[in-house]
Amino acid sequence: MRHLLQKTGLVGLLLAIGTPAFADALLFQGTFPQDDNVALLPFTLSSDGSITIQSYGYAGGTAPGGTLISGGGFAPNAILFDGMGVEIATDNGGHCPITGVDAATGNCDDPYLVETLSAGAYTLALAVWDNVPNGDLADGFRQDGNPGFTCAEFSLSGNFCDTTTALGVARTGDFAVSISGDTVVTPTATPEPSTFALLFTFAILSAARYCRPKQAE
Repeated sequence: MRHLLQKTGLVGLLLAIGTPAFADALLFQGTFPQDDNVALLPFTLSSDGSITIQSYGYAGGTAPGGTLISGGGFAPNAILFDGMGVEIATDNGGHCPITGVDAATGNCDDPYLVETLSAGAYTLALAVWDNVPNGDLADGFRQDGNPGFTCAEFSLSGNFCDTTTALGVARTGDFAVSISGDTVVTPTATPEPSTFALLFTFAILSAARYCRPKQAE
């Protein structure tokens, strides 16, 4: 499986640290080398609570903590798995005006999820739409080992052709997604810490204070 926790890719993790009066947030940013990649982003909730997962890579915007994200990335599919690797939620965008409108396509293709979850470990998978799970997380994804599938659908060469309503429009491999909530959200170490350290570069933002507004779906 060409998952970015197992294969070398340009992936960074920006961790925005809140204070007790504010919600915490994780911001994952990176670039897929090819469109069959999947980013596996493990995190842990310290207690029961509501979390918000929001993508910014497609249309851009300002992420929690004030990080400015440029648009132009691929249209993502966000899939949330529980600690056993069972899918519990999925979203592929279409949430205007909660998420941004892409300047090139006019689409709102950044995923947006609000879920009430129990304390424990979870994994957010971010894939290029329409690369979907074959079942549980351990079963892999439909397009594993099929680079260029988005462009091949339109008889084009290359990677990262838009497969949504802006059919065939060229995009980049860039992604950005935040996980925030009214409970403490922290990144979870993987079973192979040395591999995790090699593939992720951690940058800790100093005490970024913000108040996440309540948003309706």
